Amino acid sequence: MEKVIECPYCEGKANLRVQEKEFVFKKECLISHEYFYQCDLCAEEFTTNEVDEFTILQISNQYRSKHAIPFPQQLIDLKLKYGLSSAKMSEVLGLGANGYSNYEKGEVPTLAIANLLSNASDPAVFKNMFIKVKDSFSDNAYREALKKIEHLINNKEEENYIRLNYYEEPNSFTGFRALNKERISNLVLAFILRCKEDFNDRLKLNKLLFYTDFLSYKKRGYSITGLTYRAIQYGPVPSYYDNMYTILENDGVVMSTWKKEEDGSGKEIFTAEKDFDSTVFEAHDIEIIDLVIDKFKDTSSWDLVELSHGEQSWKDLITSKDIIDYQKYAYCLEAI
Repeated sequence: MEKVIECPYCEGKANLRVQEKEFVFKKECLISHEYFYQCDLCAEEFTTNEVDEFTILQISNQYRSKHAIPFPQQLIDLKLKYGLSSAKMSEVLGLGANGYSNYEKGEVPTLAIANLLSNASDPAVFKNMFIKVKDSFSDNAYREALKKIEHLINNKEEENYIRLNYYEEPNSFTGFRALNKERISNLVLAFILRCKEDFNDRLKLNKLLFYTDFLSYKKRGYSITGLTYRAIQYGPVPSYYDNMYTILENDGVVMSTWKKEEDGSGKEIFTAEKDFDSTVFEAHDIEIIDLVIDKFKDTSSWDLVELSHGEQSWKDLITSKDIIDYQKYAYCLEAI
């Protein structure tokens, strides 16, 4: 959404505004954010199709978050996990020919179907559903799919839990996305590989993550990584960024090295240990990533910190160091 547009009623400029409002969605009252424009000359308030669609998306996402209804990207990830098409997922779950595909595209399921979709994320539960529709698959396709499902059941990782996010489930503080470690890893790799090498420290990488996720939300209504961000002294940062870089190093994605500064102090710089994988992103994600990198690739870490101090989210929350709400603050980004 554009922050300023021409007023259709006079020759003035209209500024994007946002306010909390009560809406009725699927017979439920929800408090969400309404977006609209107000002219600085005639004071007329109005909306556009884009703004109306964005407001409706916020309301439906609020409803999904309240009732733990899987988001479209989660359903896309689920079918990829099992190696099945949307049509085959529909058959296994008994959703009708285009049922699963419609939910991937954004249709909000009933609470009963939402529960079915959530249960299907457990490979053991999904296996029981799958074997009941064996006749819907060729012998070879059935064997291959069953092999994959059983592999997921038998190889459930028992890794030590390291917290990355303040919130585990998608909500307005995650940009209505489930946390995606592959996207985080490759986003950091993109920054390191394409930005000025001397500035690839935590200060800058944290700000680039923030601007990428919040710009994505501003333009599309979803973050890219699902990360939560907190306002601290040096600007917005991922809530558990120290844990994040520990995981990236342990997984061999990045390596930290120390560079000696002219004053004798040391500075931690990250280098890439893997190649960037664009396939984990959608085309519109790549557009956002390119825009952020092109804007800030030669910006120093401290200059980016100063820019982030101009963001309303940081001004409002630095005292409390609270988690930043995408819904409330993405629309008013200043630096990009």
